[in-house]
Amino acid sequence: MKKRIINVLLVGMMAAFCYHWSEANLLPVGAAAAEALLQIPEDTAEAAIKSMEQEPEETVSEDSAADPVMQEAAVSESIAPEADMSETPEDAAEESAAHENEETESEYANLAIAQVDDYVNVRQEPNTDSAVLGKIYNGAVAQILETAGEEQDWFRVISGSVEGYIKAEFFLYGDAAVEAVDQYVTRYATVIADRLNVRQEQSTDSQRIGYIDQGEKVKLLEQLGDWLLVQYTEDKTGYVSAEYVTVSEEFLYAKSIEEEQAELAAQRELAARMTAAEVNTPENTAVTPLTPPDTTYTSNEELRRSMVDYAMQYLGYPYVHGGRSLEGGTDCSGFTCYIYADFGYSISRTPSGQYASDGRSIDYSEIQPGDIICYGKSKCTHVAMYIGDGQVIHEANSRKGVVIYEADYDNILAIKNIID
Repeated sequence: MKKRIINVLLVGMMAAFCYHWSEANLLPVGAAAAEALLQIPEDTAEAAIKSMEQEPEETVSEDSAADPVMQEAAVSESIAPEADMSETPEDAAEESAAHENEETESEYANLAIAQVDDYVNVRQEPNTDSAVLGKIYNGAVAQILETAGEEQDWFRVISGSVEGYIKAEFFLYGDAAVEAVDQYVTRYATVIADRLNVRQEQSTDSQRIGYIDQGEKVKLLEQLGDWLLVQYTEDKTGYVSAEYVTVSEEFLYAKSIEEEQAELAAQRELAARMTAAEVNTPENTAVTPLTPPDTTYTSNEELRRSMVDYAMQYLGYPYVHGGRSLEGGTDCSGFTCYIYADFGYSISRTPSGQYASDGRSIDYSEIQPGDIICYGKSKCTHVAMYIGDGQVIHEANSRKGVVIYEADYDNILAIKNIID
C-alpha cells in the first residue's frame, strides 16, 4: 500500500511537470504518458521520496514574508493538509463528547452556597482591606464568576444585586452544593388580605402581637393546617391564618448596603406595630381580587399554547442562581415556577419539588406543550418546559441562559402534567 501511494504521488508531480512543459512547447501529453509513469521502478520512487525527506523544511523568503497574500497562502498550504490528516476517529469521538457535555453541563456547575455562622462581607477587591459592598448570609446562593487573589483562594461572585469578592472557604460549591441546594430554599407567606393579624396562638381569640398589610411577606417557619407559624420580627414569631396568604419558595441572596438598610427599616416598622392598639388598626380580611387575565381561554390546548408563547418571550434571557423573576433572570425551576405562577398556578420552586409533588406523571407519548420534563438519574436535577415538536425551552446554565433544546438531550426522569 505504501509503495502504491509513493507511485501515485510521483505521478501527480510528473503530470504537473509534463503539463507545464507541454504548454510551453505546444506538445500534448496524453493518458499514455501518465500511465507510463506508473511503471517507474519502486526502488527509484523510494529513493526519490527519501531524497525529498532529507531536504530542509520550506521557509518563507523575505520577499514572500513581505507579501501578506503569499505568506497567508504558504501558511494555509502547510497547515490545512496537516489538520485534515491529523483527525482520527478518536478525535471525532472526543469532539462529539465535548459538544454533548456542553449541552448537558449542569446548571449548578458554578453554584456556591454560603456556609457561615451569620454573614460574611462582600468586598470590592479580593482582599480584606478593600471596601465592603454588601453582606451574604448563611445559606444564601451565589454564582461563581471566577477565582481570584494571589493564591486563587477568593471567588468573584454575583448574588442578587451584589457582585464582589468573598473567600472561597466560606462557600459550599461543586458537587456538594448540587446535593445540598434543595435544603436552602426559604418559604415565605405573602398577605393577600388588606390587613392580617399576627397572633400569639392558633386562634382568632388569641392575643394579637402585630399585623401585616397586603403584599408584605414574612418568613414561613411551619405550616399547621389552617394556621402558619411565621417569623414576624427578628426575635418574635407568631401565627397567621393560612386562608389569607399565599406561600412561595425563594433562595436567599446577598444584600447590598442599601438593601440591608431598607430591610432594617421594614423590621422596625413591624416592631412598632406590636405596640399599636387593635382598635386603631383593626384587622381587615377583605381580599382584593387579583387582576383577571387578559384572555379567556376556550380550551386547555389554547392555554398551553399561550403559556409556550409567553415562555418564548424570554428566549436569550440570563441564567441567575435562585433568581426571583423572569425579567431579571432565574434558574431552571424558577423559570417553570414563575411562568406557571403568571397563569395562576402555584408549583414548587425546586426541581425535586416539581418532580415529587406537582401535577401528575405521564408517559412521553402523552406529552403536550406546557408540560414539565424532569431530568436526572435517580434524582431530579433539572426541569424544562415542553414546547412541542420534540423541543423544550429552559434556563440551561450560566453560560447559555434561556435556550431551546431537543427534549431528549438528557436522561428524562419524569414528565409532569400540571394543567389537566
